[in-house]
Amino acid sequence: MFCDLVGSTALSTGMDPEDLRDVIASYQSRCSAAIRRYDGFVAKYMGDGILVYFGYPRAHEDEAERSVRAGLDIVDAMAELNAAIRRPPGVELAVRIGIATGPVIVGDQIGEGTASETAVVGETPNLAARLQALAQPNQIVVSAATRAMLGDHFDLEDLGAYELKGFAEPVPAWRVLSSNT
Repeated sequence: MFCDLVGSTALSTGMDPEDLRDVIASYQSRCSAAIRRYDGFVAKYMGDGILVYFGYPRAHEDEAERSVRAGLDIVDAMAELNAAIRRPPGVELAVRIGIATGPVIVGDQIGEGTASETAVVGETPNLAARLQALAQPNQIVVSAATRAMLGDHFDLEDLGAYELKGFAEPVPAWRVLSSNT
């Protein structure tokens, strides 16, 4: 899963940096709570972006469903966040979420000190980030492999196929509309 806060640039131009830091920390806290609820793993915070693994370090049979449920909870949390923070007039915080399913290798520590992170190899995290960029505010977009694993647990809208940077063939995408259960 890749999750990105929409509207942070508008916030940064209208807020004191310390207040903005508090808003981003509150956003990250709400996201990580939803992710933990479904046994996801926050791999990395990248400014107002969040890279999340489901199936690591412990795998479940329903990782795709867990990731979408976490995404729906994150979208719901944005209304709470908007109600809780002071923000410039006309600025509404929202998220865009991309979810992709596939094999990756999570391995060696790279970097040093605060720049240290666990390396992940595979196209899946890149696909999740590209799908996130397709999403509109407060939308979740999923890959074909994720779609196939969701069964009828969610209402989905076929968005067609997109040319995505780094992918040789057009990539099919679906938008999550709601949960059926």
